[in-house]
Amino acid sequence: MASTWRQLLPQFLAMLLLYFVFVAVLGAVGVEGFVPRIVVALVVAFGYPAVLRRMGRAPPAWERQ
Repeated sequence: MASTWRQLLPQFLAMLLLYFVFVAVLGAVGVEGFVPRIVVALVVAFGYPAVLRRMGRAPPAWERQ
C-alpha cells in the first residue's frame, strides 16, 4: 500500500499543478466560469495519464493488467 502511494503521490501532485497552471492561464486570457475549469480538469485527469502511458513513463500502479 505504501509503495503504491509513493508511486502515485508525485503524479497526483503534478496533475494538480498542471490544473492550477491551466486555470491561471485561462484567467490571464480572460476566460472565466465553471465550465472551462471543468473542461481543464477533465483534460488533465484523462490526458495526463494517457500521455504518460504512451511515453512509457507511467508508474507501475497505473499499468493495466
